[in-house]
Amino acid sequence: MATEKIILFNLHYSPNLGDGLIGACMVHALSTLRPGAQVVPIDISGRNGFGAVTVRNRNLALKVLRVLPLGLRQRAVHRRLSALLDGVEDRWRKALDGAGMALIGGGQLFSDADLNFPVKMDRVGQLLAEAGVPAAIHAVGVSENWTPWGRRLFSRLCEADLRAVGVRDAPSLAAWRAQAGGDCPGARLTRDPGLLSEAAFGPRAPGQAIALGITAPDILSYHADAGVAGGGGIAFYEELALSLVARAGRVRLFCNGADEDAAALAAVAGRPAIQGAIAAGQIECARVPATPKELVDTVATCRAVISHRLHACILGHAYGRPVVGMGWDRKVESFFDSVGLESCFVGRTGAAPATVADIMVSAIANGVDRDRQAAVIRDTWEGLESTLADLTEQGRGAA
Repeated sequence: MATEKIILFNLHYSPNLGDGLIGACMVHALSTLRPGAQVVPIDISGRNGFGAVTVRNRNLALKVLRVLPLGLRQRAVHRRLSALLDGVEDRWRKALDGAGMALIGGGQLFSDADLNFPVKMDRVGQLLAEAGVPAAIHAVGVSENWTPWGRRLFSRLCEADLRAVGVRDAPSLAAWRAQAGGDCPGARLTRDPGLLSEAAFGPRAPGQAIALGITAPDILSYHADAGVAGGGGIAFYEELALSLVARAGRVRLFCNGADEDAAALAAVAGRPAIQGAIAAGQIECARVPATPKELVDTVATCRAVISHRLHACILGHAYGRPVVGMGWDRKVESFFDSVGLESCFVGRTGAAPATVADIMVSAIANGVDRDRQAAVIRDTWEGLESTLADLTEQGRGAA
């Protein structure tokens, strides 16, 4: 009997390891639900491994794009990404040869920031249609920011054999319904695959430190669709780390792996007051992770997690740690709402570091509702099973 081949399109090798965490969890879950299947991940940015660089001087490129009018930004991004995708198209086409199905997700893949994801999804849609491989979108985030050009590019997926659409939160569901054309399948809620982290990577014993995620302020401000909690600057992180030390004990500073976040982490760790706390054994600065496993080893071995980054929070919740999310993108707030942790979300732009630290202390004191957390994990498995059923059952019906 031939081995079943499943193609997985997402950001598997992104330097932001939250995306890599999703990819690893999806590979594990698909392999669990389809024993013996060959699961082939394809990074839609053209990367073929962790550490691969597709866009050099990204910070400079973002600064240039910010000052250009929308039309010029879109044309520049379309030209650059089209050339990049031309270089990997043959590799993707060969991967699709003989595949029985393809999944797209998860992650915030349906956002139109200067045509970035629309261009990539357009190419994926072309190749799926050419190969005749049935596909489903699973557990993606959808932003309500599609431009007319972006909408036309995204619609290419609906011209392929797209059989199901799963989105990860209520705002994404509303955004899909408002923007996707009538030829696209209706969407349903499917939980973020990152919630399967413990299943994918195995248990980790919690230590005594609180994991404080550091995110580059420029990235937060560029992509924010809401106010950045606490402002998200280097001084904010410094004060928050020291407030956590004073109220709750040892702190571990970490980042999700992207170069910009690593630079911000180094900047926070280099502040004189933080250096003093490191010397006193009150704060530690984690090594920048290079793989999802290293991110898990960094975060899941702490007793609690606080971060602007969605998947640092999801990783913490997957391991049953108290988590506090700081706002900047509606997806963070939506996740906390979806798991019943509204009181652990900080959305206020002017939130004082001491106030945020107090929320973390309360989260630790309240602990984790294990029954609800277990129900969330079951939901995540069932959502993926439902997506696979849509692909395989319809496929049998067409045979």
